[in-house]
Amino acid sequence: MGTSSSYGGPASGLVPDWVDGVDPGMGGGEEGSDHDGSDGSDTEKPTPDEGGEKGAVQTPPALAPPGGAFTYPRGQFTRFTNGGGSKSLGRALKGYVSAVGGGAGAARRMPHSTRVASGVAGLASAVANEGAEAALARFDLQGLAGRPAAEVLEAVAEVICPDGGTIDESIARDAMLEAIAEVAEDDPGAFDELSPDQLDEFLCDVITRSVVTKVLNEIGTNALHGSASDADFREAERITRDFTQGLVRDALGSRFDVGSRPTQSEIDRSISVVYADTFDMLGAVLETMQ
Repeated sequence: MGTSSSYGGPASGLVPDWVDGVDPGMGGGEEGSDHDGSDGSDTEKPTPDEGGEKGAVQTPPALAPPGGAFTYPRGQFTRFTNGGGSKSLGRALKGYVSAVGGGAGAARRMPHSTRVASGVAGLASAVANEGAEAALARFDLQGLAGRPAAEVLEAVAEVICPDGGTIDESIARDAMLEAIAEVAEDDPGAFDELSPDQLDEFLCDVITRSVVTKVLNEIGTNALHGSASDADFREAERITRDFTQGLVRDALGSRFDVGSRPTQSEIDRSISVVYADTFDMLGAVLETMQ
């Protein structure tokens, strides 16, 4: 997994770069957990809308699961890292989705990630329908249209997911920066030469990385203090990402079309549903892994 030059690396030396910490209040019953219904996120930041104005995206509050709800998925994840096989990881993921109230509940726990993905989706749609320069004008970045794609996307990231903030914000930012690093490795040329399919794939990568990081960040808590090695976490990440990427691609294909002309509000709703659909499918299929 690539890392953008503007990303400083993980907060912990034990875990891989896709784990940046454990959300406060997400501990499923551990001492010090917060059960007031907050995910630790602060006030929502505005997202540029289809007219270039900035308006707040209304996101339902992210609810913490009841005490002890993560005991089973965390136990299964620990079992996987101790050689329990892929089926244990599948049970851990299914247990996580169940514990947070299904796909919709899981999506509500990621308000900043859904906001960032909506910003990327809005950009992709605007590029497809209005051209690169007009799309970037939403972010006051129209002068960058002919610059390398990775450079432009990093500038967009600084607008829609600036550095600092809560763990949820960090997950969203890291997901975008790592997806940008993949774009840089592919070296697709100038931003205004990107095809709708390339932008759609970038959006898929952003969503996939945020989902995988969020889930493993929460169910991997016990293993962080046990015998799990970096290789164990990498294997869990690889398996989960392989499945999740296909699920996100399917969900995007049925809920979002970069060639249509949706409003930003419609995009926001579509991306929220994409996250919910992805979690629902993740919980439904992975227990069958052999």
